[in-house]
Amino acid sequence: MTLLDQTRHVLALAAKEALDTPLAASIAQAQERLDDPLRVAVAGRVKAGKSTLVNAMVGERIAPTDARECTRIVTWYRDGVTYRVAGVAVDGSRSPLRFDRDGGALHVELDTTSPEELSAIEVEWPSSRLREMTIVDTPGIDSITDGLSARAERFLMGSDERPTPTDAVLYLLRHVHAADIGFLEAFHDDDMAAANPVNSIGVLSRADEIGAARHDAMSSAQRIAQRWAGDRRLARLVQAVVPVAGLLAEGASTLRQAEFELFAALARADRGLVDELLVSADRFARSSAPVGVVDAERAAVLDRFGLF
Repeated sequence: MTLLDQTRHVLALAAKEALDTPLAASIAQAQERLDDPLRVAVAGRVKAGKSTLVNAMVGERIAPTDARECTRIVTWYRDGVTYRVAGVAVDGSRSPLRFDRDGGALHVELDTTSPEELSAIEVEWPSSRLREMTIVDTPGIDSITDGLSARAERFLMGSDERPTPTDAVLYLLRHVHAADIGFLEAFHDDDMAAANPVNSIGVLSRADEIGAARHDAMSSAQRIAQRWAGDRRLARLVQAVVPVAGLLAEGASTLRQAEFELFAALARADRGLVDELLVSADRFARSSAPVGVVDAERAAVLDRFGLF
């Protein structure tokens, strides 16, 4: 009998014992959630790379990566039979929202609705990855109003009356400094039962930018992540710290045929000319060197995949 089977058995026994008691509803909810996809929240400071990581996890560019209003709202990404976006009001009511694909990314139109009026946005998207894992993108805590910040913290922390709605949390750390510890502690109050690092993983995000995106950047990021994982303050907040190159992960998950052909053209080009292009990002994007790929295409791929 697997651990999941054992858990089902225990819940079934508990349900029988809890009939006609206040605990019955909570046990029924636990039974229902047990067979649902894992719910993973992605949290972090502004510009930490949350939406880019969400795109990499989904395998499609659907999370907005700019500063539009919808990035200020908790957004659920679930598998669906069709493409649908809905706004969930503070009172729990739902209404459809207009959306389109803008430059490959999902753009949700709030119209006259303000972010303060919504508790969440729900995106249903046919995806094999979302069948196994529901992803929740949370606002950058230091970029929103006090009211929205408090709502985001309540969402991740839960309460004595309402358990946290997610099963696991990925905390994105943009820089290695003490402010990130304070950011994590905002979600892990020592008095909260939810402050259990077993379901929390720290992510050293944009790891490929460490050391000015040198060729050994990820090796340096791995050493930093290991050092942080051994930090006594951080060890009580997260289970592990993992370096992630978000743009590279997103690009690999969403690679298009035209981009593949562009890389192939660069690989076939004269090695000396390509080495000259790689001296700097500016030269790569603006040089007129005859390498079979025009400068506008190189600028676009630099934006998509990053310096590393």
